Amino acid sequence: MFSVTLPRTPYLISMLLAAGVGAASAAVIGLGALRVKGLLLAVSTFAFAMAAQQYIFRRPVLSGGSNRTVAFRRGSLGPLDLTSQRSYYLLCLAILAIVLALIAHLRRSGIGRSIIAVRENEDAYTVSPTRTKLLAFSLAGGIAGLGGALLGGLVQSINYADRFFLIGDSLRMVSIIVIGGLGSLMGPVLGALWVVGLPAFWPGNDLVPLFTSSIGLLILLLYFPGGLIQIAYSARNALLAWAERRLPEAPTKTITAPPAVVVGGRTDSTPIDGLAIAVRDVSVSFGGLRAVETATILVERGEVVGLIGTNGAGKSTLMNAIGGFVPSEGTVELLGRDVGGLSASQRARTGLGRTFQAARLFPELTVREAIQVALEARGRTGFLSTALVLPASGRAERARRTQAAELIDFLGLGRYADVFIAELSTGTRRIVELAGLLALDAHILCLDEPTAGVAQRETEAFGPLLKEIQGELGASMVVIEHDMPMIMALSDRVYCLEAGVVIAEGAPEVVRNDPKVVASYLGTDERAILRSDG
Repeated sequence: MFSVTLPRTPYLISMLLAAGVGAASAAVIGLGALRVKGLLLAVSTFAFAMAAQQYIFRRPVLSGGSNRTVAFRRGSLGPLDLTSQRSYYLLCLAILAIVLALIAHLRRSGIGRSIIAVRENEDAYTVSPTRTKLLAFSLAGGIAGLGGALLGGLVQSINYADRFFLIGDSLRMVSIIVIGGLGSLMGPVLGALWVVGLPAFWPGNDLVPLFTSSIGLLILLLYFPGGLIQIAYSARNALLAWAERRLPEAPTKTITAPPAVVVGGRTDSTPIDGLAIAVRDVSVSFGGLRAVETATILVERGEVVGLIGTNGAGKSTLMNAIGGFVPSEGTVELLGRDVGGLSASQRARTGLGRTFQAARLFPELTVREAIQVALEARGRTGFLSTALVLPASGRAERARRTQAAELIDFLGLGRYADVFIAELSTGTRRIVELAGLLALDAHILCLDEPTAGVAQRETEAFGPLLKEIQGELGASMVVIEHDMPMIMALSDRVYCLEAGVVIAEGAPEVVRNDPKVVASYLGTDERAILRSDG
């Protein structure tokens, strides 16, 4: 029977090959798992693990023909002889330190911010969810492949017939990460020290098995849901809070003139004449429900257009069709370009800025980091240049940080710069959204109820702020808003929708007094109409 065997390679080279194969395999798995999240995503990866365990690992090409055992010869690394366990331990420790340093560097860069942003909210400005997820999959797979190679070198002999690494071991790895702390760099290290290290350090202790058992781990997570890293974070926060109380309050820096990040590069912007948005005969269906029916919306460049209508009229659905978040029929043109075949992230890169009714930002990012994610629209962070710490990547990162600081000062967000989005009030999150639109350098702003959840006193200041930002960008704006005085004062023209159909269009005062609009909001009962006039 014809069989193929892989050529023998030095162990250190095979480690790099294992990382490459792991990254490629993870990318392939990621292609099939892009449409699933959470538990289903974990099930898809375990399904591949089962296939590898039952079929792939048993192929003769991986085990040297009929031999089911693969032996590793560590060799040497320059003057360091890897045949002893001590020297090999030092190699593993050095690689761990290098990997941790690399991941920490990526986390502080646009790569890490984009991955977290997509995890928190896939509609992350111009960040492509597909590209970012595949990158995260590949990075994780490469690290896993490198770890597998190091594990093989530790035991120096792998017998596939005995199923060396089972799915149960993968579940144990997941538990280690959860125990240490999800989303943190040192969490998995702490989890490994707890689950694996404690029994190794005190093998004869009767209490250690209780701590590392399922009951002990359950009690640990009961008191520290964030894992062991939560203890370290709590101690750090307490120390920083103590130090902050002893320091004088720093003055808040504000900028009255638009910063260079806003006005820079606007001299060669698109002309102000012509249509910014041309939506013609657009329809959106959800199963048998027709949410939008042959709607036509035209927005001139530099114009503010309001979308009004009762709840369920199809306003947000129409705006989602403009942004590419839902499939639609008809024609959508942005700045004279047909974008019907483009994804939401691609439309955003053409100059479309979008906010959502629920202030969909990134709870696990700070205000500064969220704005830096939006700045990716001006120049995407390169993975290789960032991973290799090239000078160009460092200059780009410093430029983004400076630009984010300018926007933070311009909108008076200085005191919140390093506060997590999850800790902000609704009104402050709305202002952070607007800072993101400024960072995008958007030519078109689509705002879905920008004052939703905002206190009345803050709402009164929102209209002038929106107008100021629209003027600074020289952008066109489409606004959905239920606050009638605000939308009428803000808009140059208004469209009214009912049941997905445009029933009125024109100047604010004309639309306000249109009988169809009055009937849509108040019904046809004349007594209700008379009461509304009073």
